Amino acid sequence: MAEGVSVQKRSWLRRHWLLTLCLVLAAVGGWWLWQHRAIEKRGLPPVKADNRVLAEGIVFPVRYAQLVMPVDGTVGEILVREGEAVGKDQPLLRLVRSDYEARVMSAGSDVLRAAATIEQARVNLAEAERELNRQAVLYEAGGASRQQLDLARSAAERNSALLTQAEADYETQKSRLVEAKGLLAKTELRSPMAGTVAYLEVKLGEHATLGTVLVRVADETEWEVRSDDLTELAIAKVRVGDPVSLTFDGLPELEIPGKVKFIRPYGEKKRGDITYTVTVAPERWDERLRWNMTAQLAITPSL
Repeated sequence: MAEGVSVQKRSWLRRHWLLTLCLVLAAVGGWWLWQHRAIEKRGLPPVKADNRVLAEGIVFPVRYAQLVMPVDGTVGEILVREGEAVGKDQPLLRLVRSDYEARVMSAGSDVLRAAATIEQARVNLAEAERELNRQAVLYEAGGASRQQLDLARSAAERNSALLTQAEADYETQKSRLVEAKGLLAKTELRSPMAGTVAYLEVKLGEHATLGTVLVRVADETEWEVRSDDLTELAIAKVRVGDPVSLTFDGLPELEIPGKVKFIRPYGEKKRGDITYTVTVAPERWDERLRWNMTAQLAITPSL
């Protein structure tokens, strides 16, 4: 008897399967519509596609200087501290200058010697020319021989050549003195701009290696963010003036708006891609931010 009932149920389901499917679909559709209306009532915005260009950048002062010693030597004086405000052309540090000062003194002595040689050469030339004139008068009067006149002429020409040589040597010694003074001046490192000493990596008595950055001076009144993280595909979407949202790894709660200020036209190969450098100008700043902090850029393309 039970078997007969089961057969009847299966037979009924086969005859009414379409009706069953419709009922299931209607139930699912009703549930989805209810959920959608509930979301609308809560005021949740629909999800939009994010077309922003994302990149990582570094905080930089707009104006800064990285200073190296242009000559070799040992650090003899450090005249500033990190965090100190400095003016344009203010001395920052000096090398031990005794050797360079000795070169200036030696070159100065050589200039004085060369100048004295010129004066003596002029005196000798003047005497030789007077003697030549005297011998010429005597020769015309028959009181001197042709040989005496020729000897006097040769002496005058020789003294004229010696004066020319002395004048050339004087110019050479003056050039050496200028060079020695220039090297002495280079033993003193001066700030090329007004700003703050942001970096001072040197100690008294250390050897200052040529080409090594010893001091960094920054103008802390204006900052920017630079990113060299934009590939060819990303940079094609970006234009100068595009809005940018800046966030910072060290200050996750901070968000600063900005705009694309500059796009370097030249691409460089980095990390296997051709990348372009973008500079962003923030609309405001936060005093907690520092040079070389990491920033995240979210650029909204205007096109």
